[in-house]
Amino acid sequence: LTIVKMSGVREPSINPKMLLWYIARRMELLARTHPEFIARVHGRDFTIQISSDEGTARFFHVHHNRIVSRNAAHRAPTMTMHFSDDATGFALLSKASSESFMAAMQRGDVKVSGDFSLLMWFMSIAPFMRPYKRKPRTKKIAAQ
Repeated sequence: LTIVKMSGVREPSINPKMLLWYIARRMELLARTHPEFIARVHGRDFTIQISSDEGTARFFHVHHNRIVSRNAAHRAPTMTMHFSDDATGFALLSKASSESFMAAMQRGDVKVSGDFSLLMWFMSIAPFMRPYKRKPRTKKIAAQ
C-alpha cells in the first residue's frame, strides 16, 4: 500500500471498495469464530450502510447472529455513514480512531443518519477489524 500526497489529502492506492469488502469478510468470519464478537452481534437486527459522494456504497446487515454484506445501497438502512469522498472514508475506516471520526463529523466530512447507537456499536467493533497476526513458529531442537 502506497500513499501519495495530493492537494492536502492522503490518497490511498487501494480502492476503498476493497477496504469495505475486507471489513465485510472480516465481520462474517468473526461472527462465526470469535466469542467476543459473537456476543456483540447476538440478538441484534439492523443494517448499516457506508457510502460516499463518489458512488461507493456497501451495506452490512446483522440478522440472526450473522453478517450479510452487499456492494450496493440498501433500500432502508437503520444507520447510514456517508463520507464526502472515498479518500476520507478510507482514511477514517482504516485508522479506526473514534477521535478522528468525531472530528471529521464536526468538519462535515462525515454525515451520519439514523440510529446513532449503531455508530457507537460500529466503533466498538473497529479493533476487531485489524488483521490477525500469527505468532511466529519456532522449532524446538532436542538437546543431544
